[in-house]
Amino acid sequence: MMNTQFSVFEVLQIAEEIEHRAARFCLRAAERCPDRQRRQLYYHLTRWRSKHEQAWIRIRHEYSEKTGQFGTFDPDDYLLSNPQVMAGLTMFGSGRHPSGRHTGRESREDILADAIRRSRGVVVFYHGLKEFAGDPESRMMIDAMIGEEGRHTRLLSGLLDRPRTPSAVAGVPI
Repeated sequence: MMNTQFSVFEVLQIAEEIEHRAARFCLRAAERCPDRQRRQLYYHLTRWRSKHEQAWIRIRHEYSEKTGQFGTFDPDDYLLSNPQVMAGLTMFGSGRHPSGRHTGRESREDILADAIRRSRGVVVFYHGLKEFAGDPESRMMIDAMIGEEGRHTRLLSGLLDRPRTPSAVAGVPI
């Protein structure tokens, strides 16, 4: 059995890729929505995920500058050298709705419920990733990622509980 251990740098690369895939998923779903309000909700979720991707990139760059540590390329360890593979294990890896493709006809509630389910799936993924964290600092970074996804879930759940108004999405910093 392979003994893959991810560093902080690699954990951050995986988080970036997850957010990138999530943003791409939301953008593709938005493009299928004929309804302007639902399309705007997906665009809002796209911007939200893109901002988080940029935050993880910034944190990774700062970490590298501070520590001088960069990712490890190991031709004998495919997982370690390819964060895309690990990110592909999340619900955003397949881009598939549980019942198949998004049709563009999902209700606001369906969209938010799916976003919550996917965010919770990312939390489950991060908990599993902790088993492969190479050091306490990596585990602390994953805990921060779990906390951020938990915050996403709470914000999305709050939106789901709100009445159906345009400002119910626009005013929430997701």
